[in-house]
Amino acid sequence: MYYITEEEVDRNLKMEEVVDALQDAFVHYGKGRAMASPRDRIILDGTVYNTMPAIDTELGIAGMKSYIAGKNGARFVVLIFDQKKNDLIAVIEANRLGQIRTGALPAMASRLLVKGKNHNLTIIGSGFQAQTQLHGMLTQFDVDKVRVYSRNYSHARKFATEMSRKFGIDVMAEETVKSALKDSTLVNSITNSNEAIFSRSDLGDEYHVNLCGGNLPMRQEAADDVLSGSDLVVTEHLDQSLSESGEMIHFVKNSGGKPVELKDVAVNREKYFGKGRTVFKTMGIGLEDIATGYLLLRKMKLL
Repeated sequence: MYYITEEEVDRNLKMEEVVDALQDAFVHYGKGRAMASPRDRIILDGTVYNTMPAIDTELGIAGMKSYIAGKNGARFVVLIFDQKKNDLIAVIEANRLGQIRTGALPAMASRLLVKGKNHNLTIIGSGFQAQTQLHGMLTQFDVDKVRVYSRNYSHARKFATEMSRKFGIDVMAEETVKSALKDSTLVNSITNSNEAIFSRSDLGDEYHVNLCGGNLPMRQEAADDVLSGSDLVVTEHLDQSLSESGEMIHFVKNSGGKPVELKDVAVNREKYFGKGRTVFKTMGIGLEDIATGYLLLRKMKLL
């Protein structure tokens, strides 16, 4: 059994390779060769313990992301089991792994849905996870303009300066969400907001929005009319989204919307590609973590 540290994760995982690995996993899922259960939370005395199980028989693995959060912070691990031998292959420290796969997943969903390579990109949010949201999208699209909006403008300016230097592009901080979204065709939102940050009127005639923040039902980054006004709404796991996503709960229960699961897009891309106005909502499922863990172990020549 291997124990993989955060430093080893950071040295060996590459964003472009994680994007490809996640697409393969969702193809397996769409073909019935993989499964994932919704997140399970146990809450007691100020501690939250989370488990996110999954299996991918195409890769021959099963496992889960498991993490604990409380007043002293959070700790994340991914467990990988050999499906045939029933052996525990690895325990992987997963803070950095989770950050990378959280950025890779919307990039993968976007390339399955969005026409063209040249786009203007807006990042809403400027925290830890926003960095890989930008990185993931830059691996898949030729971005002409990048704007960032944060409820704290100084945070947005700091993010813009650091990301401009890191990726060698011009990232501009905006003081309002309206100015940040002007002329943008790609939008990644990664916040913990309890109130909608932007609405349909802030967007143009064509757009693709990735809603990547918030996995509690009281949280909502986009107004209801962003989803109801779109041609296609995609979620990575319908059951989980109906218990964790404020946007998806409202879309289904109040608007009568019918979201498509990402696994169905992955195996039937031509049916869903290039719809004009699309939204993807992610909360994170264990399949993404074990697929990323499997890639890591292969890169390290441990499988």
